[in-house]
Amino acid sequence: TYAEITLPPEAHPHTHTFTIHPALLDAALHANLFHERDSQADASGPRLPFAWSGVTVHATGATALRVRVTSHGSDEASVLATDATGAPVISIRSLAARAVSAEQLAAADRSGDEAGALLRPVWNERAEGAAAGAPAGDWAVVGVAADESIAAAFGSDVPVFADLDSLRAAPGPAPETVVLVCAADPADDREGGGTLGRMRTATTRVLEAVQGWLADPGFADSRLVVLTKGVTGPGPVRGAGVDLVHAPLAGLVRSAQAERPEARLLLLDWDGSASSYERLAGAATAEGAELALREGGLWEPRLVREQRGAAGSASATGLDPEGTVLITGGTGGLGAAVARHLVDRHGVRRLLLVSRRGGNAPGAEELRAELGASGAEVRVVACDVADRAALEKLLGEVPAAHPLTAVVHTAGVADNGLIETQTAQSLDAVLRPKADAAWHLHELTQNQELAAFVLFSSTAGLFVGAGQANYAASNVFLDALARHRVAEGLPGLSLAWGLWSETSGMGGELVEADLERMRRMGLRPLDTGAALDLLDASLALDGPVLVPVGVETSVIGSSDGGSVPALLRTLVRTPMRRASSAVAQAPAAAEALSERLSALDDADRNLHLLDLVRENAAAVLGHYSGELLDPERPFKDVGFDSLAAVDLRNLLNVATGLRLPATLVFDFPTPASLAAHLAGELVPTLSSGQSLGAEIDRLESALLASPLSDGGPEDDYTEVTGRLETLLRTWRDRHGSVLGTGVRTDFESATDDELFAALDGEVGLP
Repeated sequence: TYAEITLPPEAHPHTHTFTIHPALLDAALHANLFHERDSQADASGPRLPFAWSGVTVHATGATALRVRVTSHGSDEASVLATDATGAPVISIRSLAARAVSAEQLAAADRSGDEAGALLRPVWNERAEGAAAGAPAGDWAVVGVAADESIAAAFGSDVPVFADLDSLRAAPGPAPETVVLVCAADPADDREGGGTLGRMRTATTRVLEAVQGWLADPGFADSRLVVLTKGVTGPGPVRGAGVDLVHAPLAGLVRSAQAERPEARLLLLDWDGSASSYERLAGAATAEGAELALREGGLWEPRLVREQRGAAGSASATGLDPEGTVLITGGTGGLGAAVARHLVDRHGVRRLLLVSRRGGNAPGAEELRAELGASGAEVRVVACDVADRAALEKLLGEVPAAHPLTAVVHTAGVADNGLIETQTAQSLDAVLRPKADAAWHLHELTQNQELAAFVLFSSTAGLFVGAGQANYAASNVFLDALARHRVAEGLPGLSLAWGLWSETSGMGGELVEADLERMRRMGLRPLDTGAALDLLDASLALDGPVLVPVGVETSVIGSSDGGSVPALLRTLVRTPMRRASSAVAQAPAAAEALSERLSALDDADRNLHLLDLVRENAAAVLGHYSGELLDPERPFKDVGFDSLAAVDLRNLLNVATGLRLPATLVFDFPTPASLAAHLAGELVPTLSSGQSLGAEIDRLESALLASPLSDGGPEDDYTEVTGRLETLLRTWRDRHGSVLGTGVRTDFESATDDELFAALDGEVGLP
């Protein structure tokens, strides 16, 4: 059999990243390989490639192939592929096939990553534990509940501050370790807000503290330990239970860690026991991003695969077909999919679908008609579930003949933004439909005989919450609520879903850079069928928290440790290529870069840095190669948003060893300008024996020798002047205060002319 195969032009730039482009090779093997008609007629099943012999690659980079396939019976063939000139590209002396039954294919699909994975959060105890006593170093304790008894665990004379602003105002350098104590404060309930009111106050307080920490360069070399009690860890704290008030802090801190890996944030939960008290300071200095201290033992979180149970009939999951199932967000994409599934798979016959718009939601009437045709009695009701009174009224209308037997809470909204931009208002906008509604459902149904209480949470609360601190916080509240219910003997299951492939709803708001960030972690969207199979498997298991997600373990196993959350590293059997964190990798990567740059002249050095910027930008966007990015085209024009900009900045921090600002891409909006900035930051440290004075001489010569452009000399003058003045101010701010030579002007005795002259110099006016 002969075939001619060509790649479409848009795929040509990618061929150099493969030995042979996979689309070409796949098409070559489909050229009537193994007598397809014979294999289709074979009752044993289709034949698939099984054993390869005598494979030789003669050339790379082909964009077209001419293929000759020679069959040697129904289970063996040889293949020769050449380019358009007849020169060989690949030859395969023998490719043997093997029959695979439909049952084997189905089993492989059910057990493989393609069908999704059901994971369970677990806590593993570290063998070394935490050291007793307070390690050497400067300490400070911060927080409204930071009392002397906790402070004493870090040293006899450790200072206590009411908040981070008080610490910042204290004289002297920042302490090496700052412990932010998050505990109950009676003043938080002064407005009578109950659990939800205290939760908001505590979450807002810690959000502001983390924002202040990240914004202050004085804390760049310090570690912030966010200390909680009973929020996370291996089981509830004895005598205290699950701390629902402070539970959202875990999601908020994890989101900040994902955005700012260099910020040295530790989420530490402890049990308050005497043995843990002795080791509290040791735990605060231990390696890791999240730890739990229980009876003196140090624990760290991981995700493990859960053995799936038999998926589910109504009897297997305890759902009574005659009972009423309430689904919040019932007219949305997830809610509608769950409603169809409960009717078709579980035989549920009475559904109460609740959403803000009810029957006026797009597709609501069609959904009701579809479910009705399947034999279900469906009510679609407009109700704000976060309004306790409205929800109580709705539940009171459920007929006694068909009592409420299950709750599925899928409702929620997202309001994405970097941690620096989050506010109390953006927190409230996301907490209300997700956390508030869940709490009201819990309170109003806890005395009813429910078979299931299912909360749709998200992996954003565990490890992919960058740019979603408010959403992460609200979902962790759901996880904590499920743990609280199970501890109280009530049904409770929180499913921290990965992304569904359906593009409607919140998933449809993600851009390509968001999806690429997940792919780099080894995550991929679940198709709806696989997701619903995981729902059934989850209902057949004990809760309280499970993580149904699409994973690609091959990506996790081949990735460097810095791009994969520690939670996921137990999913691969073989060691990862590098297990260290991105922050730990930075010194080695920066040293290697320094060695490369020091061996280059100026022109090659600039080209190397431009390639560095473009390759990392391509990685953020999911492109095959940085060569696809125009050096002069702004990042915002090729798909960069604020979170993608932070991703690029984090990658460049690791590659260069610099501490680049989060606004890097906006300050230097093109690959060329960013590469030039990196050269300016790196070159002074690389110039062996060349003084800064000599570099200034070179800059002076370049400025005086460069003519202004004919098209816009005024624009050139303004841009260059502004950048020089900005550089001068930055130089003074960074070094003047250290050397005691900062300029101080006596404005009390200045004349008007002197004031105006000083103002002009400060803001860079001509």
